[in-house]
Amino acid sequence: MSNLPDEKFYRSTLRTRMKAWRRNVIPEDHAAFSRSICDILENHFHPPPSPFAFYYPISKEPDISPLMHEWYAAGVQVCLPRVVTPCAPLEFYLWQAHVRLTMDEAGIYAPPADPATRVIPKQIFIPCLGLDRSGYRLGYGGGYYDRTLPLLPDIKTIGVLYAGQLLEDIHPQAHDVPLDGWVTEQGLILPAA
Repeated sequence: MSNLPDEKFYRSTLRTRMKAWRRNVIPEDHAAFSRSICDILENHFHPPPSPFAFYYPISKEPDISPLMHEWYAAGVQVCLPRVVTPCAPLEFYLWQAHVRLTMDEAGIYAPPADPATRVIPKQIFIPCLGLDRSGYRLGYGGGYYDRTLPLLPDIKTIGVLYAGQLLEDIHPQAHDVPLDGWVTEQGLILPAA
């Protein structure tokens, strides 16, 4: 049986390590890795299911927004998550090029919380601070995806990260939900397929 304070310390240490690793990614590598990830996703998800959830990149997360723009221009409904209520599940709203993003309750840009544009995505790209080889995601510790994914059991989830963020084991907790696959600049892995 695991000791809860030790597990919290372990994951906190992993978060610190992964944040430091990502801070050290140089701009040229960030751009090149992001382009590679976009190319891999474009080649695999064609045609993409609609609506498809992306994320607004922060803190040197892989920037896959060019793919979001491309799919939007091709007529795919794309959406972004929004924290409407702290400590509650995420809500997803359609992204529209002509509608200005606003900051959500977590300080991340997202479409406005307009009930007319709220959707349930068919597939979700999820940014990862780290990911273990069983598909368990290390996030920032806010628990938003942990609260959201159990409510969307039939939605396909793909983690997005750099190869340097793959970990052996994040010590998943009972509430953690493994992702269906993940993509890095080195390729797409779909272990459940």
